[in-house]
Amino acid sequence: MKGYFYSCLAAIFFTPVFLSAQKRPQTPLPPYLYINDSVVYENADKTVQLGATFSYPKTGGPFTTILLITGSGQQDRDETIFHHKPFAVIADYLVKKGFAVLRVDDRGKGQSKGPLKNVTSVDFANDVITSIQFLLTREEVDKNSIGLMGHSEGGFIAPIVYSKLPAIAFIVSLAGSGVSGAEILLKQQTDPVKGKVTDAAFKAYYDLTQKTLNTIHDLHLQPDSIILDSIKNLYKNWKEAKPDSVLAPIRADKVPPELYALSIKPELEPWLKYFIATDPAKFWSQVKCPVLALNGEKDIQVYADQNLNAITTALKKAGNKNFKTKKLKGLNHLFQHCKTCTIQEYGELEETFSPKVLKIISHWLKRNVK
Repeated sequence: MKGYFYSCLAAIFFTPVFLSAQKRPQTPLPPYLYINDSVVYENADKTVQLGATFSYPKTGGPFTTILLITGSGQQDRDETIFHHKPFAVIADYLVKKGFAVLRVDDRGKGQSKGPLKNVTSVDFANDVITSIQFLLTREEVDKNSIGLMGHSEGGFIAPIVYSKLPAIAFIVSLAGSGVSGAEILLKQQTDPVKGKVTDAAFKAYYDLTQKTLNTIHDLHLQPDSIILDSIKNLYKNWKEAKPDSVLAPIRADKVPPELYALSIKPELEPWLKYFIATDPAKFWSQVKCPVLALNGEKDIQVYADQNLNAITTALKKAGNKNFKTKKLKGLNHLFQHCKTCTIQEYGELEETFSPKVLKIISHWLKRNVK
C-alpha cells in the first residue's frame, strides 16, 4: 500500500514530509523499440471505463502478457509517485525481453472513469478482470499465457482475481500482503512511536492500537455506529486503567473517548475497513499457478518477513508446487536501494526500480511461464 495510515495518536509522533527530485534516469523516453497502443475499454455493464497502454514487441507473437496492478490510492497507469514511473520502467524492460504488458489507469485517473464511493479491493479486482477480457480480444496476446503483476495492494488484488478466474497463468507479487490489514497497520501505526516514549507508554499504546484494529476486524460486518461505540468503550476502559505517567507521553491524558473514536472513523471507510478485516491468505491458499513473491528487506509499509512467511504458508496449503518467495536486501517498498529507508526518501532517490529486481522477474518468467 503506498498509502500510509495512522491513528490520531501515531500522527503526534510521526508526520511524513515528502520531497521530490526531478532526476529520473530510468524513465523510458521515445523513440521506443516496441509498440505502445493507447486503448480505452469498458466493463460489461458500461459503468466503468478503463484507459491503458498496451505495449508489445514489433515482431513475433502471440506473446505471454503481463497485466500490471497498481497499489492503493488512485494511481495512473505508470503508478507515478514523486515523479517516479515504476510501471513504465517495468513495462519497458519486459517488453524488450519479449513480453507484452498492459498497464491501466485506476478509476478516476487519466482516461479511467467509474464509481469510487463504497468501493473495495474486490471492485478493483473486477476492474482487473475487465482488463483481462480486453486482452482476450487482442491477437498479439497468447490467450493461455496471461499473468498478473501487482505492487502493494496490487499484490493483494492478484490472488482475489485468481479466485474468480483460475485460468490466470502466473502471479508476480511485488511488496504484496499475506496478512490482514489489521496486522499490517498495527506495525505501521506503532513502529514510528517505538523508542520515542517510555517502554510502559509504548506498551500501552501498542495494546490500544492492537485492540482497536482487532475490534474493526471482528465487527466489520456491523454498522459503523456499533463499531465506534465499542471503540469508545474500549478506549475508556483502557484509559481508566492507566496512570498519568503512562498516558502523558502519548498525549492520551488529553484525549477523551469521544475524540479517540472520532479519530478512528476514517478507518471505517469501505476500502480501508475491507483491508483491515480481510486475510489475504484465504485467497493465496487457492492459488495453484506459478507465483513469484518479492518484498524489500527495508520496506516499512508491507514488512517482508511478516508477509512472505504468510504467503508461503498459504501457497503450501493450496498445494502449490511452483512458487518462489524472496526478501531482497537493502530495498524499500518501491524496490529502490535506500539509505535512510524512510518514506520521505522515496522522492529523494534517483533510482525508480532496482535493475536487479527487473532481472530476477525476467529470469523467473523465462523459466516458469510457457
